[in-house]
Amino acid sequence: MTRPSETAAISAQQMVLQETLRLTVPLHIQELRCHTTDTLMAISTQSAAIVGSKGDILQFHGRRGETTEVFNALARGLAVAALLAYGGVDFLGIHWCADPGCQAGSRFHHAADAEPADLPEPPFEPPPQPITDLPDLAT
Repeated sequence: MTRPSETAAISAQQMVLQETLRLTVPLHIQELRCHTTDTLMAISTQSAAIVGSKGDILQFHGRRGETTEVFNALARGLAVAALLAYGGVDFLGIHWCADPGCQAGSRFHHAADAEPADLPEPPFEPPPQPITDLPDLAT
């Protein structure tokens, strides 16, 4: 059974984590926005490995510098998920996605059947289309 003082401490820790993620994930999104999908996937793999092996450090603290490494891996991983996953990502009640002007409360509030005119502009330019009107050089 958790004592009231322990519950208050856990709530305070969660609030600090929420607010620092609220600040840092958008910064990571902005930094990672120009990377290719392959690079983002590599970053997500690295972030998942760090959080998966050392994630308890965020809750129980570790040696100096370890908490920073794990926190940044979590923030970068969330930023990559926000950029790659349709509708973005939700964590601890906070929503992030590739659209900087998004007002959705969660990834489930992104309309799957929205008309193209209703969708926000993409955060980056799509790759150039192949040139199809080249002259036939075989003749």
